[in-house]
Amino acid sequence: FMMYLRLELSWLLLMTIGVHAGPLQWGQVSDDAQWVAHFDFEGLRQTSFYKEVSEELLQQYISEAETEIKRSSGIDITIDSVLSVTAFGKSANKAPDEDGILMMEITPTLKTIAMDWLWNSHGAKPNELPVSVSKIDAAIEYLYSIDGEILIAADTNSNHLCIGRNKELIIHFINILGTQKQRGAAKRQFKDYPSPKGTMAYIAIANTFDGAQLPAQQAKILQMSKGASMAAGESNENIFLKLLLSTEGSGASLQIQRVLAGVQAVAMLNAKQPEWFPVLQAIDIRNEDQRVWVDWNMSLQNATNFIHALQGSTK
Repeated sequence: FMMYLRLELSWLLLMTIGVHAGPLQWGQVSDDAQWVAHFDFEGLRQTSFYKEVSEELLQQYISEAETEIKRSSGIDITIDSVLSVTAFGKSANKAPDEDGILMMEITPTLKTIAMDWLWNSHGAKPNELPVSVSKIDAAIEYLYSIDGEILIAADTNSNHLCIGRNKELIIHFINILGTQKQRGAAKRQFKDYPSPKGTMAYIAIANTFDGAQLPAQQAKILQMSKGASMAAGESNENIFLKLLLSTEGSGASLQIQRVLAGVQAVAMLNAKQPEWFPVLQAIDIRNEDQRVWVDWNMSLQNATNFIHALQGSTK
């Protein structure tokens, strides 16, 4: 399980986008965080859109992932045991963020399985496991190292796992995940990037993009930006995706609007199936003073048709 978590976490985040998780808990985010991401997996699984497309689009991949977990670790668990994930860090570039923290809210059953696996794997002989598991602090009941790179700790007061590289930060945050919450001071860092009602996925970068290594077109947009947020979810029988970019000036926001509008126009001209057109047309791109707003609202029916069109079939 831990090997799969380490190697396939990014895939897991995308494929299980989950009534216990709820909105982002700012009290669990560091006050000096420069980026934050939150995925309400369990909440998403309750949405009409997910229920509509999951059986056809996701079940095969979910089954394959669960089979791989069992094959590689011997643990028989289900993907829907992950309720939410919150991550934050101090660097927005591609290099590993040594101060980054990832917190997983999981079911009690999965927490028990994970802790039993770590305990039983601790001290195993080489070649007995696909990863090396070691207990790094006898004074802390649930703090382990995976391959000497990633630390994982369990909160004894709640069903959370805390994962990262910085031992001091891991210990600090695992201690506040239970009954003692921080005040929500970190929210001030991201006050310009609100999370709309109904959000299931939220990602924000405050102040600056620090050396993000992206293709030229995206890099150009980021160079003109100070920070950004993206929220996706379901509200009022619509699927929404909202992107907000703040810029250094109104000239930059106008340039960004033109670039994004150009991408939208090209996509509409090259739409291969009629189901694509109303979805692409629903994207509203505006600039106001030093901000660019991209609002993508589509009906559940249009969103479902779009998914089927991507699969090469229509309902």
